[in-house]
Amino acid sequence: MKKDYVPDGWLGFILGTRMYIDFGTYDFDKAIQLLDNEIQLQKKKRKDAKEAAKMQRRATISSENMDGVKEEISRNQHAINVKVNKNSIINWNEDNVREFLLKHNLSAMAFLCQGINGEELFNLYTMCKTNSISMYRSLKFELLHGCNKILPISTYLRFMSRMRTVCDDTLISSGYTLNKSHEYDTPEDE
Repeated sequence: MKKDYVPDGWLGFILGTRMYIDFGTYDFDKAIQLLDNEIQLQKKKRKDAKEAAKMQRRATISSENMDGVKEEISRNQHAINVKVNKNSIINWNEDNVREFLLKHNLSAMAFLCQGINGEELFNLYTMCKTNSISMYRSLKFELLHGCNKILPISTYLRFMSRMRTVCDDTLISSGYTLNKSHEYDTPEDE
């Protein structure tokens, strides 16, 4: 090789990714410290790359889950004809809850409410009414960590609005009242 040769192309790529420590020009302890620092830097780069790949996989999986929900919405948009029997929200099963949320364009809430029946949905709504800001933060946090999506405030407000029309007016008019522990009492309980 010629003196002061600067490698380019594939050789430059290979050499550019490595740090060479000349033990002859440095004190041995200093050279070992430089070598250790380089090893730690390489480990950190690998760890960061793995973390980035892991986050990308989570985002991809979450995106696929949300795509599945969106596909289900579009596929069932015309087929879903949930007759909201406002007096019986507490009797809804998990499918009724899911259909209600999808019908009202609340797919983010549908993800959060997987496995929830009508009574549990009513309790969630009651919790949201009682402490709206804290519950919004909790639901937003859960959605962010569950599928790497942010819960828009507009979706949360739409959820509250739709639930208000289903729960508040009709549960009271049908004889349901909330007691102090946020459980509902029926007229027969009195």
